[in-house]
Amino acid sequence: MSTCYAPKTRSFSRFVRNYVLLGLVITLVLYTVVVNFYMLYGKWMVASFQLQVIAEQYDTELAENPEAPLPKGFNIETFTGFDQLPAELRAHATPDDLEIGELFYINTDKYAAEENPENPVFLVFPYQLRNGDDILILQTYHAGDEDSIYFVRLHKLALLSIPFAMAVVGIFAWFLWVIGKRLTKPSENLQNWANNLTADNLREPIPDFGFEELNDVAHELHRSVDQIDKFVAREREFLRQASHELRTPVTIVSGNVELLEKSPLNATQARVMARIKRANRNMQQLLETLLWLGRDNAPLGQTETINISAFIEQEISDLSYLMEGKHVSCAFEPDSRETEIATSRAALMIVVSNLIRNAFQHTPKGEVKITLSGTQICVENAILTCNGQCTMPQGEGIGLQLVRRICERLDWTCTLTHLPNGGMSVCLDPGAETRIERKPELVEN
Repeated sequence: MSTCYAPKTRSFSRFVRNYVLLGLVITLVLYTVVVNFYMLYGKWMVASFQLQVIAEQYDTELAENPEAPLPKGFNIETFTGFDQLPAELRAHATPDDLEIGELFYINTDKYAAEENPENPVFLVFPYQLRNGDDILILQTYHAGDEDSIYFVRLHKLALLSIPFAMAVVGIFAWFLWVIGKRLTKPSENLQNWANNLTADNLREPIPDFGFEELNDVAHELHRSVDQIDKFVAREREFLRQASHELRTPVTIVSGNVELLEKSPLNATQARVMARIKRANRNMQQLLETLLWLGRDNAPLGQTETINISAFIEQEISDLSYLMEGKHVSCAFEPDSRETEIATSRAALMIVVSNLIRNAFQHTPKGEVKITLSGTQICVENAILTCNGQCTMPQGEGIGLQLVRRICERLDWTCTLTHLPNGGMSVCLDPGAETRIERKPELVEN
């Protein structure tokens, strides 16, 4: 057995907030990556600028004093050739790696077998002097240099990124709340307005929902409801007119039939008169049903106590003329207990008579079986003329359509099953709440 699941729905406000939140997360990730990149890039830019300034100052000093010594400081040394650089640096670099005016960076800790404070970080800045000579300014960092003021301030700058990121999250959270409010509030107003839109307030002006698209939806919805209201008004007026125009000829035929029944009639005339009377009765019943279905919340007769077995037997008797001239039999299996229900006699008569009539009319040869079990009535027609070759299911017709409409209106249960031989089984149940429980009578000794 397959299970059907209803599609999941989501609100517009949640949709907007989820996507804005996703945008916030992506933005923070990109921000973190970019900040870290520029922090590292800025650190090397500062180092490059520092070494370039030292080289330019030495070049100026050299022009004034040819005997000026090479620059040397806390962690800065100057060399005139690649072969003079420390062996650790030369082990992981070549002269081709050095380019005039570009900072060269190498971390020897990456090439060491294990972490060691003696694995330094080298920064080399090649510079060409005015006299055409090349110098290499080397800046070296060791693990112990982390206590220097440069690294202390760099660490403080890194720590400041944490509250800065939290401030960014707070700003985006506020932005998320504002944009969610501005985007979802108009749609919620449109939803509330649409839920309360009825024929009574159609003449009220359409509110402004703040967005052109939402206003277009509101105008289209208002136009559709207005058209439906006009259509319902036309149908209601038609039913009012038809109620009189259609009942009049039926009433006239019924009155004249009663007058003719008082006249002496022969056997042929009596049979014709009986058919006219039955046809007029069926037409009146169908007309009342159609008019009742066309009126909203209209009651269908008063509630009466009805014995179902006797009621079905009467309907079978009234509709037995439909089996005349056909090889059709009818079997009724009543419940072993007398079952009474409290419901509208007119509604029950319309439904049961339509079920029985439909079975009699659509059975050219076979048996119509009617079963009563509690309050459930099942009508089944077994067709015997198909010889196992009937593959097309029996049509429902207007009778069963009326039954469906009435059962939906009265919350009755009606199940329909097509049989393999071309017949049909229909089960009707007005519901256990309509059943009347009879207390057993006391027998006096």
